[in-house]
Amino acid sequence: MPTPLKTIAVSPSRCIGCLNCELACASRDWGTLYPAPSRIGLVFFRDGAKIPLTCFQCDNAPCLSVCRTGALSRDARGVVASDPARCIGCRACSAVCPFGNVAYSQAARAAVKCDQCGGAPRCAAACPSGAIRYVEDQDDVRAKREAFARSLKSAAEAI
Repeated sequence: MPTPLKTIAVSPSRCIGCLNCELACASRDWGTLYPAPSRIGLVFFRDGAKIPLTCFQCDNAPCLSVCRTGALSRDARGVVASDPARCIGCRACSAVCPFGNVAYSQAARAAVKCDQCGGAPRCAAACPSGAIRYVEDQDDVRAKREAFARSLKSAAEAI
């Protein structure tokens, strides 16, 4: 039996706003405790809600479809990951991501996005409240993630 694919699951109601997820990510990828280059971002809302936001690993990933050089590709785990060596810096992937989860890094001179730390996401390991978990990618998790993504897109379009 093949190993089940896993994904990052976010439960916004559990988020305490500690920023451990951002710091763990920035530390892994950039060797810094400055959260700006993190591939996960904590979004704070006026009503007090906090949502850790990272790549949704879309089934029909727009970023993947516009990448002309193959710098973005889906790996065996189903994760859309970036290869900075192949990136030409056109930023088309950043432009088409409806959730803003693909960024361009001046330091790396390439597109950067969550790659789930190769199967051991530090954001999930660092989350003390269980708001970010690494779980088997079951249909109910996928459905919740897609519904959340649609609600964010609808909210953004309403602005």
